[in-house]
Amino acid sequence: MPGRKVFTRFFASLLLALSFNAVRIYVGFHLSNKYSLEGQIGNSSTAFLRDFVWPRNEPIVERALEVAKKPKIPPLLSNMRSVDESKLPYKCGVIFFYHIACTGGSSINHWFGKQIKLNGPHTSYWTKWGRKEKMEANFIKGVTNQTQNIGPNEWRFVHAHGMSYFPNASEAYLYQWREEVESQGCGFVVTTMLRDAIGHTISQTKGMIKPNVTLDQFMSYLEPENYNQRGLFVSQIDYMLYNMGPRNEQHATREEKVRRAVEILQRHFDVVSLGDYDIFADIIHKITGWLPEKITESNVFGGDLNYSYAELQKIKDLTEANGDVAFIDAVKHLYYGHLEHLVS
Repeated sequence: MPGRKVFTRFFASLLLALSFNAVRIYVGFHLSNKYSLEGQIGNSSTAFLRDFVWPRNEPIVERALEVAKKPKIPPLLSNMRSVDESKLPYKCGVIFFYHIACTGGSSINHWFGKQIKLNGPHTSYWTKWGRKEKMEANFIKGVTNQTQNIGPNEWRFVHAHGMSYFPNASEAYLYQWREEVESQGCGFVVTTMLRDAIGHTISQTKGMIKPNVTLDQFMSYLEPENYNQRGLFVSQIDYMLYNMGPRNEQHATREEKVRRAVEILQRHFDVVSLGDYDIFADIIHKITGWLPEKITESNVFGGDLNYSYAELQKIKDLTEANGDVAFIDAVKHLYYGHLEHLVS
């Protein structure tokens, strides 16, 4: 078809124009050219782009190229997003919650659902996630709709989870959505919940039970030589970068993964919490003006997880090798006490 040929030629030219360095800092959408990238997984770049880039329009491509040219951000307090207390509560807005598995996200997601009911007809809840990579296209289209035509006193909650959004590859949309919401005089609040790195990996091992696999089999994808493989679970740094989608196709080093994950937080995330439900709820209440409501834990595992010293050492070593320990350590240094002045 003529339209498809034009589309193919356009992206072929785009891929040739990008340098390897631009790809290494992760241009803001999925670029997967098996002829120019090491560690490539999957089929032809044309098929990949057809399935994952959405919407297929020139402005988002231009924005992606702008993102690729941005200088790398060092992990400094001065580079973090902040909230202007003098403007709180925002009269309207969108809360974008990036839900990383096994971090307490289910509890927060249920809490937001309660908030919608508690705070009246001008609040709403929207989500779309699943287990297929093509889900991202539908999610991006839906969030784009959620950021438009916001009422003067309206709050919309958007929940991102499995396969819905790949921050590392689709960063350009976070810029687009923020600009759209803020142009209406409303707040765009991006948030997530994280937890101790090794504790998170141990918590994930409950996923061994149903498929009845050994710890070695469960943890094998975190072995350094398996840098681009996907396993039975997703660590926090990988979820922050790739969600449950294609993993580390450019063979980034551990240090580069940590730098990039922290960079995404600094550029886009307004509220980052490390397992503290009370502080998280208080900050969201201050930003939105919603009626106070405590977060109660849900989706709690009630079984036993028993490991030998050698097994726990393996969990620790592989979690460190993947970059998760360094990532969470950086988050602790940067975000300890961040925004707590809003509720003190």
